[in-house]
Amino acid sequence: MSFFQRYRIIIFLTGIAAFLHFYNLNWGAPFYFHPDERNIAAAVSQLQFPTQMNPHFFAYGSLPIYIVYFTGVLINIFSNLPALLHPLTDHFSPQHVSFEQAIISMRFYSALFSTLLIPLLFFLGKKLKDETTGLFAAFFATMSVGLIQFAHFGTFELWLTFFTTLLFALCLRLPKHATTSSLLLLGVVSGILASIKISHLAIIPLALLVIIIQELYQNPPRHHIYKIARIIRGTLLFFGVVIAVYCVTNPYVLLTPNAFQGSMQYESGVALGTLSVFYTGEFFRSIPLLFQLQYVYPFLINPLITLLFFPSFAYFIYRIIKTKSFMLLLLTAFFLLLLCSQAFLFVKWTRYMVPTLPFIYLMTAFGVSSVLALMKRNLIVKYLTIIVIIITCTTFGLAYTITAFIQPDTRIVAANFANKTIPHDARIISEVYDLGITPFNGLFPNLQLINFYEMDTGNLQPDAVRSFVDESEYLILPSQRLLKVRLMNQKNFPNGYAFYRDLVTGNLGYTKIYETPCDIFCKIAYLGNPVYQSEETANVFDRPTVYIFKKDTLH
Repeated sequence: MSFFQRYRIIIFLTGIAAFLHFYNLNWGAPFYFHPDERNIAAAVSQLQFPTQMNPHFFAYGSLPIYIVYFTGVLINIFSNLPALLHPLTDHFSPQHVSFEQAIISMRFYSALFSTLLIPLLFFLGKKLKDETTGLFAAFFATMSVGLIQFAHFGTFELWLTFFTTLLFALCLRLPKHATTSSLLLLGVVSGILASIKISHLAIIPLALLVIIIQELYQNPPRHHIYKIARIIRGTLLFFGVVIAVYCVTNPYVLLTPNAFQGSMQYESGVALGTLSVFYTGEFFRSIPLLFQLQYVYPFLINPLITLLFFPSFAYFIYRIIKTKSFMLLLLTAFFLLLLCSQAFLFVKWTRYMVPTLPFIYLMTAFGVSSVLALMKRNLIVKYLTIIVIIITCTTFGLAYTITAFIQPDTRIVAANFANKTIPHDARIISEVYDLGITPFNGLFPNLQLINFYEMDTGNLQPDAVRSFVDESEYLILPSQRLLKVRLMNQKNFPNGYAFYRDLVTGNLGYTKIYETPCDIFCKIAYLGNPVYQSEETANVFDRPTVYIFKKDTLH
């Protein structure tokens, strides 16, 4: 049997995943609404090899930034080779990668790593249990809303997800293939993870633990002194490679330590809630784990997989206790460490949970395949169960894809509506800090951005707000972000709550004339409500709800 015949199903699933992940990678052009993408692309576009290689951006590691940059340089060289060979084209510099090039290259890598997860999960599931488990894990990942979404984002969550899953695969392999080359590979992948995001150093102790366990339980048994020497050697080799990879790929962490430390202090302050910033208001009084189960995972992995995961996880623990399986224990450790290192932070953004998805799919596939194996005499129930799982996962995956990337962008649609409805010289106010307003900027010269975030800090007085409202004819909310947080947190934002309550009820003297419609696909993807049913970053970047209000003529 040929390779294609043996693995035709997984090849088919990988092909479907590739389509879902690579389709419309240029969404949002020419505005590119995702703020994290824009920050990374700005860092890439100011690089100039070899004279200027400081990214001046340390929220993520420099490795993916450099890879994206040199990818752009190679594309420039090959696509402009005739011009480069022409003596009159000295003005062209292949070393400059444009902002748009950086965005597309970043999204390309996200889509690539998301697609590579499909066969990787298949072989991991097959190793953990059997081929059925691998197929289920691969199918769950293929129709994963979270993987489809982040494949279209030029951020580095899928870099982390892929290399974390790869690290797990290498850790599974190490006890049987403990060679110098395998230790080096383990160190390289761990170093890559640290070079993508320094916070992923948290997962590296598991790799070190595997090295120690491998030596302690080596068969045939060795003398204790020899074991200790081997453990020390393996540990030093492992950490030496990790440090070398990190230092080579993040040189400006060492060359500009103050900038790096300042960035880390800011990022950690935001994550822990010790630094108050305008975009974290939704997390007041949020309960760790419960928040993710209610507002994050039902979106990322769909409600059915969320429900199936609970009994699957319980069965997984049972199998660990009964069989003392190292593989199952290691998988659980990876999942729990990834989950707990992020879930208990003050901020609980959707993106923090993306690296846990492969491990959820593996455990759920393990549980589902185990239950199905018991249904030898109930074939009708067995096949009905499989059909329900396939239809449900496919429905959520396709509904999200249609809503976010096949249908027109909601901000551009709203801007087209405004262009046809609102007079060109109308006085308009809107919220600051929201890139969704950019399609409106070129249409209306009298559009003024107001920092409504400051209504509860004392920097924007009620009289000033009333003046802006009275002097304007229209008010545009480019997303639900501010409105949702203020209406749900009256205690923390009393002034903001009163303002947006009066706006939506008409007491402010404005009437809503436009709200982004939500069709059947939208209702499926966002569980019936795109504004309140998910953590705000689940759709505020790629499919926000836009509101337009008009002042009442008699007000």
